[in-house]
Amino acid sequence: MKNKKGVSLLECLLVLSIIVILSTFAVPAWNRFFEINRYNNFIMAVENAITQAKIIAMEKSTNVGVCVSGNQILIYDTGYAGSDDPCTGTLLFTVTPESENISVSSSGRKIIFDPRGLNIWAGDEEMNEGNVCIHHNEFNTYYRIIVGRGHQRVEKGSGGC
Repeated sequence: MKNKKGVSLLECLLVLSIIVILSTFAVPAWNRFFEINRYNNFIMAVENAITQAKIIAMEKSTNVGVCVSGNQILIYDTGYAGSDDPCTGTLLFTVTPESENISVSSSGRKIIFDPRGLNIWAGDEEMNEGNVCIHHNEFNTYYRIIVGRGHQRVEKGSGGC
């Protein structure tokens, strides 16, 4: 009997069809994995920006505001006078989502850190906390960073902000 070397056309087509079938399941899962990764990276970037704003306020002995404008987080040096508007002054840095499925909003008190690193009481007297909410439209989940006077906490859940 002769020793056969190589593969037949049938074996090659069989391996190719298995690869095609597996890739039809793997590509959507791969895309979802990257979308979840973009969402989590943005959440960490926003948490880091708020913490950095507090640190800058203490380092520079000035007031630093966390402003939500459009779909961005903007960090401003609002100056020594203590403006009631966190969206004025010198722009320090911005945080922008990498995905169009992520939306950013805020409610409650305005977030302005004083030189002690405390959130200044600005805005509505009924609200004792300000927050930044990050919503993922495709997954219908939210992540809310709540900043009060001397504390910061997070809430996670499903639905809108």
